[in-house]
Order: sequence, then C-alpha cells, then structure tokens
Amino acid sequence: MVGGNIDKIHLLGIAFSLTILLSVFFLVRERMLKEKYSLVWLLIGLFTLVMSAFENLMDSFSELIGVSYPPSAFFAILIACAYLLLLNMSVSISGLKAHNKALTQELGLTKLRLEELEKKIEKAGL
Repeated sequence: MVGGNIDKIHLLGIAFSLTILLSVFFLVRERMLKEKYSLVWLLIGLFTLVMSAFENLMDSFSELIGVSYPPSAFFAILIACAYLLLLNMSVSISGLKAHNKALTQELGLTKLRLEELEKKIEKAGL
C-alpha cells in the first residue's frame, strides 16, 4: 500500500486470493474437491490474501527469511507450495496405480474362475 492507497498489484492479489478461496469453497460444497486437498488450497488462499492486504507484513516476512525484494519472497513461497501440491498428487497417483493393479489382477482371477465353472457346467450337461 502506498500512502494509504491500495495499488493495483495489491488489489489484484486480493482478488486472486478471494477467487481461490471462493472456488475451493464451492468445489468442496459440490463434492468436486475432497476436504484433504482443499486444506492446502485454503491455506494458499489465506496466505495470499494476508500478504496482499498488508504490505508491511510481506516486507517483514521477506526480511525475516533474508530476501531483499518482497515480491520475490512471495513468489518463492507460492512456488514451494506448488511443489508440495505436486508431491502430494504424485503420492496419490502412485497409490491409485497400485490399487488399480491389484483390482485388475483380482478381476483377471475372477474371470478365470468363472470360465472354469462354466466349463464344468457344460461338461456336466446342466
């Protein structure tokens, strides 16, 4: 904020964070996003909102972590959050892949058993 006025970049940040928060809320409400994934998105939205609304807080935070240009610290944190989301999705996908493999093998065994039973019924003449 410059001289008590909110400049355009802060307004854009506030609008962006409110968009994230509202989108996550409606996606969870419509059961299109699970709660465990929404928590990370809500934290990102809240962080973006707070940092966009209070410029002095971002200055203090970037000073604390040793970055001289506050927007660089902000984007570095958002990139770190994106990497954490990607890691989380990779873990989920790996688990689903293993689960799909087990289900496919079970389905194959079930089909084999069904075919064997059908052959026994045909031989018995029933």
